[in-house]
Amino acid sequence: MNLLSTVGAFLMGVAALLLVINMARTLLRGAPAGDNPWEAWTLEWATSSPPPPHNFDALPPIKSRRPLWDVANPDRPDKVVGAGTVKSPDKAKSAMWTLIASEAAFFGTLIMVFAWFNVHPPAGANAKNSLDLVKTGIFSVCLFASSFTLWRAEVAEQQKRRGGLIGWLILTIVLGAIFMVGQGSEYFGLYERGVSVTANSFASSFYLLTGFHGFHVTAGLIALAVVLGLVIARDFSKRPSPLVAIGLYWHFVDIVWIFVLLTVYILPRFL
Repeated sequence: MNLLSTVGAFLMGVAALLLVINMARTLLRGAPAGDNPWEAWTLEWATSSPPPPHNFDALPPIKSRRPLWDVANPDRPDKVVGAGTVKSPDKAKSAMWTLIASEAAFFGTLIMVFAWFNVHPPAGANAKNSLDLVKTGIFSVCLFASSFTLWRAEVAEQQKRRGGLIGWLILTIVLGAIFMVGQGSEYFGLYERGVSVTANSFASSFYLLTGFHGFHVTAGLIALAVVLGLVIARDFSKRPSPLVAIGLYWHFVDIVWIFVLLTVYILPRFL
């Protein structure tokens, strides 16, 4: 690791040196870049270079995603957003996909940490003799089933069936709560057997990984409860529906648990 860190620091130093050399050459011999040297199409390039304090003398007409393209090519302007040809992305779904991408990196790191420290778990506190696979499997089925019930809730929402939406949402929340109760009972049983957070590397990485997942399940349950409250209060139709975005998050949490279940509960039994 020391050698790897040394090589990385050396490469960073070379990159910084090249940047300084390029800046010096640009200041001494480089020609002024001028306005919009890259012939870009987005609005930030419409001002002069360097930009004045007020940024723009006058904004170009904005009718599409590429206003400078429209100015330079009046005979073939860009397609207008919202005119039936180009659809604006769903903000809630786009934000949720961004969150899922970052959370996937977190979970991937935690799973690798657990695998690294527990290829050969410490005796007396490993997955083979501390974790109840059957019990956890039952609670896991409840969590996986909640993805199906949430999908049915989304279908009911699309079909404007308020009663079905409420019923499927309640069932989803109940199934998720059952999973959390099962996770909590497992923690309690491990603690009674002396497997605390500080017992060893297995216990520390186990509680970190499963606790991080449990936190996400809890956050999903809170979000679903809020949606359920809006539906019951008949306030749901007055605002854009968040259910699809929340559904993406919930399905992601369920998929992550598949990898956690394999890494923590199943694979160690065959090592």
